[in-house]
Amino acid sequence: MALRVFASAWGNATHWGSLRRLMDGLKLKGFAGLEASLADLGDDTDARRDVAQQARDRGLELIVGLYSHWTDYEGTWAAADPAEHLDQLRRQVDACAALDPIHINVHAGCDSWPEDVSTRFYEDAQAIVPANASFETHRGRPLGHAFQCKRILDAVPGLRLTADPSHWHVVHERFLDMNTRDERVLMNTVAGRVDHVHARVGNEERPQLAAPFDDAAADWHVAFWRKCWAAGARTACVEYGPAPYQLTGDFRDLWLQNCAAKEHLKKSFAAWQHVSWVCSESRAEWEREQFGELP
Repeated sequence: MALRVFASAWGNATHWGSLRRLMDGLKLKGFAGLEASLADLGDDTDARRDVAQQARDRGLELIVGLYSHWTDYEGTWAAADPAEHLDQLRRQVDACAALDPIHINVHAGCDSWPEDVSTRFYEDAQAIVPANASFETHRGRPLGHAFQCKRILDAVPGLRLTADPSHWHVVHERFLDMNTRDERVLMNTVAGRVDHVHARVGNEERPQLAAPFDDAAADWHVAFWRKCWAAGARTACVEYGPAPYQLTGDFRDLWLQNCAAKEHLKKSFAAWQHVSWVCSESRAEWEREQFGELP
């Protein structure tokens, strides 16, 4: 199955001047579709339905981002208890239902909660969202800390993830070492629960680096993405955003960076597919040599 690569409305809609023109650009550049929050898509149900229909008319798919609190990370952060988060999540799930997205990316929870509270919250939250939803490993959320994320995954079977490890590098101020036992177990556990990837390359100091992707940071991300692909993840968003994520304020640079990231991602996936095919063919040949043709 092919990898379907999406671009975010965040920043890119500003470059193009409107979501309609952005979707024209996505179609032209070979993206599978658009990832956008409810707020990005419009102020009411009719406006959002119109954008969803415009995407379908262009042969584009739609991924919708939902927020249990601190919507779109705009405005001032404010503490809220789990019940408030769950209430807002229910409202956003209801609002999203009319759009028929192929996937839902959920920003949920609060990083100031005790871990037992966070665990109970995700148990309740996964019962609210539809089956095609996954929870992002974003800063400001309980899943934004890699080791806590694994403990929550262990405690909440069935919880699915949108993996964005660029946040973890900044939180932990290092790349998690997939060659040490504990962190290899952590990353393998995470990869096995990933449905959707935010494929942005970052490092210990910044969640977003510029293209081209030819350094150790890119190599780490590709190695992790391969784990996610091996576990079945087949959608990704090249979520490169505007300033202050972007080092310059030039939105033309941002669009080019997202397009370059798509090409890097698709080439990385094609190379992984080839290696996987060669390895599987070699194993099949070895088994035939050892055991003969199986009935």
